[in-house]
Amino acid sequence: MRILLLWDDKGPKITNLMKKLEGQSNKIVYWVGAPGGEKDKLPETTFHANLDAFYGILANGKGIDASEFPPPGKDLIEQLRRVESLILTMMNKKLDRLHTDERKHLYYNIVQYWHGVLEKYKPDIIIFGDVPHNIFNYLIYELAYLLNIKTITFQDTGIPGRLLTYTNFWEGSNDLHKELRKNKNKNFSLKYLSKDLQEHYRLQIDPRRDATPINVNMQKDQYSGFNLFLRRLKNLKKSIKKGTILKLIIRNITKKFKQNLKKEYNSVQIRPDFNKKFIYVPLHVQPECSTSPLGGIFVDQILMIEILSASLPTNWVIYVKEHPIQWIRRGLIFSSARYPEYYKKIARLKNVQLVPVEIDTYALINKSQAVATVTGTAAWEAILRSKPAIVFGYPWYRDCSEIFRVKDVESCKKALKKIASNFVVNQQKIINYLKCLDKATIHGYFSPGHKKMSKLTKQENLNNIVQKIIFEMEKK
Repeated sequence: MRILLLWDDKGPKITNLMKKLEGQSNKIVYWVGAPGGEKDKLPETTFHANLDAFYGILANGKGIDASEFPPPGKDLIEQLRRVESLILTMMNKKLDRLHTDERKHLYYNIVQYWHGVLEKYKPDIIIFGDVPHNIFNYLIYELAYLLNIKTITFQDTGIPGRLLTYTNFWEGSNDLHKELRKNKNKNFSLKYLSKDLQEHYRLQIDPRRDATPINVNMQKDQYSGFNLFLRRLKNLKKSIKKGTILKLIIRNITKKFKQNLKKEYNSVQIRPDFNKKFIYVPLHVQPECSTSPLGGIFVDQILMIEILSASLPTNWVIYVKEHPIQWIRRGLIFSSARYPEYYKKIARLKNVQLVPVEIDTYALINKSQAVATVTGTAAWEAILRSKPAIVFGYPWYRDCSEIFRVKDVESCKKALKKIASNFVVNQQKIINYLKCLDKATIHGYFSPGHKKMSKLTKQENLNNIVQKIIFEMEKK
């Protein structure tokens, strides 16, 4: 079997992974990995650094002459129309400076290249280490679907050390669907869940314990205190070395006087009135996988809020809160993901208010009538606290029957009408779902936060993942 591997790693770990895969009479024909990974590739494998692939830098001179690949025509471009829209938003991440037409032409170039690669190497299967969410790997994923090439990808769940496996992440996990069908009419006790799932459930339902996801806390630590000092010191050293120290000083001084995201947000924020009936909408960090591609069209979070606003029961309001990591990680400068007037546009919507970022998210969940999000953890946290939750995208927990999945005003009104009619979250159904998830997931991780919490060694983690890949590869 010919394999195209997209795995952001290098060193002995990736070599070990590739040897295990090729040990099953397979051949890795092309690998996109971490910069510097070329020395770790197998002899007959073409290597492509992931950062080069991200910026549209081709792997010419490595057995490939991209000039031989024909530019994409009308039919191919039109078949990928939805893909194009999402990829243009993915370019917000590191290509924010590009104008729309520059982005579109870069997109056409990468379509030309990767379509040509797939036609040249003719892989039987494409393996992704995570849900594809960069411009090149997401495009490869969608091209594979068009060309009828099998794919395998993994996703960290909100339960540390648990991975779902997809052959089509839009449709969800085949393993989970099988378990849900098999156990449709069964009820399970919490004691029949594995210990890690029991602990996760108890953590979420206990108001005395801090259930903040570890990845959020890790990112806060990275951008605060001594770590923040080290980052600034590193930037200062770089600036001195490049001879741009004066420019850096001037930029930091002028920043203080310019309008920015935080100033705009503070100008429209209002303290929430917990006596009102409200829907809590926590915004996602953007650009990120959670909204592009997993949000689909709702990568535009304002569209989600507009649909909620148009669907509200009488006398209800919507409280929107920015993600605490957005400004820490992405900075306060306006960008394509958070452009000028972004928050003002939200605040102008009927019955919508922005609330201060420092207000505790669990207080908002507990006092709300419902939580609404694209794919956020807050919806999962809400139903475990017996609060209804509305989801617009494709999160890992999408198949839980207690989640309201909506796509437009009609479906949103229907969900809110049911919620307003004293809908009660059924905890038994959540435990049943967790039992099915217990069987459908493998023990493993990709997220640094989950790695920190997992009891698995690196080798055990790799073995579990490889074993699952080989199992999926052998399926017809």
